[in-house]
Amino acid sequence: GNPKGVMLSNWNLLSNIVAVQSVFEIYVGDRNAAFLPWAHSFGSTFDLHYMLRSGVHINLISDLKRIADECQVIKPHCMLAVPRVWNKFHDRVSAQFQTSGMKRFMSGQANLYSTKRIRKSGIDCDSVPAKGFSDKLFDKLVWKKVRARFGGNLRFALSGAAALSPDVAGFIQKVGFAIYEGYGLTETSPLVSANGWMGKGKSRLHTVGQPISGVKIKIDTSAWDDPDSPDDGEIIVYGPNVMQGYWNNPEATAKVMTDDGGFRTGDLGRLSDDGYLSITGRVKSQFKLENGKYVSPAPLEENLKLCPLVEQCVLDGRNRKNTYLIIHPNREAMEPALKASGLILSGGWEDACADASVRSWLLDELREKWMNKPNWKGFEMPDAIILDAEEWSTDNDLLTPSLKVKLRNLMSRHEEAINTLN
Repeated sequence: GNPKGVMLSNWNLLSNIVAVQSVFEIYVGDRNAAFLPWAHSFGSTFDLHYMLRSGVHINLISDLKRIADECQVIKPHCMLAVPRVWNKFHDRVSAQFQTSGMKRFMSGQANLYSTKRIRKSGIDCDSVPAKGFSDKLFDKLVWKKVRARFGGNLRFALSGAAALSPDVAGFIQKVGFAIYEGYGLTETSPLVSANGWMGKGKSRLHTVGQPISGVKIKIDTSAWDDPDSPDDGEIIVYGPNVMQGYWNNPEATAKVMTDDGGFRTGDLGRLSDDGYLSITGRVKSQFKLENGKYVSPAPLEENLKLCPLVEQCVLDGRNRKNTYLIIHPNREAMEPALKASGLILSGGWEDACADASVRSWLLDELREKWMNKPNWKGFEMPDAIILDAEEWSTDNDLLTPSLKVKLRNLMSRHEEAINTLN
């Protein structure tokens, strides 16, 4: 639909900054590596206003593809990024660990000792210093070199704009710096909740933390009619961060604002008994299959993006018997994997993505290794796959500036292929 102008007051924005100012591990004189667009609320509030108010030196990344190279120069202490950046970091480091027997052994030992240390601490998300001779040895030999990819000083990372996989968050914690997932929207200035702001040892994986100071959350279960998830509902936000309304659009404002001043986010979630929020999907992105079963695709898509063969993906299936996938494969991982599988292909990359045997092979790989219960229910399993050879980007209008998929544009691009599915 048409974009809506969100009216945010100075106090809306300041309330967000003040709520977490004294708690996040960011100090005067720190260096920040910034690449999120400042026209986006996450980048504007935190990469700009929050960092300036905290006395942090802001360094602008010139090219998304050169984040690691430019971090070598900047040597940042803190960094805000979207999950796609952290996923790529995880995938590339994991792939390099497999390039030789010695690297597999060393990384395996580092993983073993760091896992034991973190489990013993009982701490999620926060960095836990290495302890003991062997732990410190493998931290120096393995994890220190990985930390050097971001300049060697990074201690605080915040992830937002989309769901961060717990596997990736856990991996980054083992590497040795804290990563906190936050949740918010432009209409809430943007932060609603986050791990990290409550203090050391109070973050929790599989959640986006507790509501920040001054913010309250209500779950409206009437918005989600799924007997398999009775505790899920639409997230409604109350607090000084809630927008003034949509510019010159009272009708749209009335649709999202409740009578008691709450903002209907359109996101699905649940609250634990002790107040931790988990995001389970979008009210609008959820779809119903022919059998009446609801599918919330977001967490399933994030799970698949952990596969080295998958660069980007979308799961859909509204009003169909089964779901299907649209995937932009990771060419660097896909081509050697196809060769190792014994598939004999003629032609280039686009021909491979159009080949039925390649699609069938990839779907089988994903089903066998990445669509496991309890993450995937039987009716959510796709029966077809569409491969897109071209990278999804802002240049071809398939991604937003915050790197979210423009679903309508993607569906229009593959309309003919979708219509041929059973």
